[in-house]
Amino acid sequence: MIKHHVHAEILMSYAAGTSSMPVSLIVASHVTICGKCRKDVQLFEDIGGKVLEESSSIKTKPETLDIMLSQLDDIDIEVETSSDIKVNSIFKNIPVVLHKMLPKGNTLTEKWKKGIGGIKYFDIDLGESNKNAHARMFSIPPGKTLPNHGHEAQEFTLVLEGGFSDKSGDYNAGDIAIEDELNVHSPVADSTEGCVCLTVYEGNLKFKGVLGLILNLLKI
Repeated sequence: MIKHHVHAEILMSYAAGTSSMPVSLIVASHVTICGKCRKDVQLFEDIGGKVLEESSSIKTKPETLDIMLSQLDDIDIEVETSSDIKVNSIFKNIPVVLHKMLPKGNTLTEKWKKGIGGIKYFDIDLGESNKNAHARMFSIPPGKTLPNHGHEAQEFTLVLEGGFSDKSGDYNAGDIAIEDELNVHSPVADSTEGCVCLTVYEGNLKFKGVLGLILNLLKI
């Protein structure tokens, strides 16, 4: 059962199409799993549509519609229906929105990079316009503790398999943890299943302690 959801103001921004690409990625992944947040997004979208319907009309030049339609013709829109989606069994717990962003292989983490203490990770390319933002998939072994760290800005973590715990609580599959620059934590992966999660954040992580000095130099 999902206990930790996305804040309402973040869902409103997502529904309005004003959230950043990294935040949109993790919210889209979460609402694929979470029925409650999915309904909230639909509600906000319906409210936004109602506001537009009741807003005053704006006079435009006669040629405006033709210009808009010609611009739409130049946009290649690829619509993915449920029949188009072929889900590999290794992605059974991974939201469809992430499928095309992960490398193909015989196992989920086969082509992921190896980190400290058996941790594996894969960096998702967010494009040139998001140079200061990071989206990273993690696979953390059972019982493994991540280095104590803080953040330069907000950090969003969506649990996809297993779970983790820190001083703010326990997070299991479907849960989303939101940290900010005031929070410092040392997440510990579930002792039995470990943890597979998607994390997005801006800037660099701020590691603490002796190990932190080395990790901070690496600007992870």
